[in-house]
Amino acid sequence: MLATQEALNQFVEDTGGWVASQLEACTRCGMCAEACHFYISSGNPAYSPVWKMELLRRAYEGRFTLSGRLKLALGIEKPISDSDLDTWRTIDYEACTLCNRCSQVCPMGIDLGSLIHGVRGALAAAGEVPKDLEDATQKQIEDGSPLGVDLDAWKDRMDWIQDEWEVKLPIDVKGADTMAVFTSIELMKFPSNFAYIAKIMEAAGESWTISSKGREVVNFGLFEGSTEHTILFLKRIFDAAEELGVKRVMVTECGHAYEALRWTSFNLVQVPKGLEVTHIAGVLGEFLNAGRIKLKAGAMDDNLITFHDACKIQRKGGHIKEPRQILNILAPNNFVEMTPNREDGICCGGGGGVISIKEADQKRFDAFELKIDQMNEIGAKRVTMACSNCRLQFTDSVQHFDLDWKIYGLSQMVAESLEE
Repeated sequence: MLATQEALNQFVEDTGGWVASQLEACTRCGMCAEACHFYISSGNPAYSPVWKMELLRRAYEGRFTLSGRLKLALGIEKPISDSDLDTWRTIDYEACTLCNRCSQVCPMGIDLGSLIHGVRGALAAAGEVPKDLEDATQKQIEDGSPLGVDLDAWKDRMDWIQDEWEVKLPIDVKGADTMAVFTSIELMKFPSNFAYIAKIMEAAGESWTISSKGREVVNFGLFEGSTEHTILFLKRIFDAAEELGVKRVMVTECGHAYEALRWTSFNLVQVPKGLEVTHIAGVLGEFLNAGRIKLKAGAMDDNLITFHDACKIQRKGGHIKEPRQILNILAPNNFVEMTPNREDGICCGGGGGVISIKEADQKRFDAFELKIDQMNEIGAKRVTMACSNCRLQFTDSVQHFDLDWKIYGLSQMVAESLEE
């Protein structure tokens, strides 16, 4: 029961007035279930968002409410056990991407994603993090990368990218305006992203750099729910930005990293004064509107193409117009929208660390069938997105389901369509 006590201690520590108000407001109407891609794809009631925060509700009521204490005393409610933690570990880590689409439909305005993240925090405190996620976090702590890419390997990779794509990657340039921060997914799975973004930055005449100290932007502490690790990884980025004296940090193609730096950070660490945090999707729009880059109109207008809205970049980040502006230039007659889209877009199924957990593979592939349905409805076989985690989920799923789709990154499309 030691693990259970650790979880309960964390619940008690986290349960303040805001959490209490959210839990008390929930009427258990179940509307959130119909917004969850894991519930829709499986029909499993355990995957409904309201159930994913059940441990938090039980801990709150048992500790802070008279009715909850009475239920425990009368045996109507059972105390939380280690077995419960094991059950909710599979639910909250493997069947939730923290996409927060559920909050979009909640009639009471409850921020379910944050509450489920709180459950992950208690599970992490109890040592109930899935092993794959835990191993990746440990690699990020020790090597600076969840994929185990240490500094020497990273430098070798930078040299290889510069040679392979014949681009210049400015590294540790003090006084640059923009520090671009990449993920290990880009580094190892989509290394051309470095070259594409270098090409765009050069075309725009942007003063920019990459940091060898802030070389990994993904935050596995956030996926775990561990505040300690989240802070550690955030500080690496902000310390690097401060040391280089940049004006802004530009997250390249990662949604959760953008969330961590853009919003979570301000409640956990001292963000350098005046430092802007932005996303490549927003920067591309900025460059286009300022006339700093120009695209070849109709360069991708030969067939239908659609856009996948990433939860943290479009729904939360609001970068909805910029990708559509780009697509309307590149494919003015063949850009088609999936339905639903924009803020209501359906998650890819691999975010929130889910894609790193082997045991969750079948769940995320099942959830991806919703994207297949969306693509089939409009007859598109080309899709682009601004999140490399989504892109990896799409790429994996295309292989898994043997689909004849083409997957693009938004930066890739822009770089390949630049007017010289």
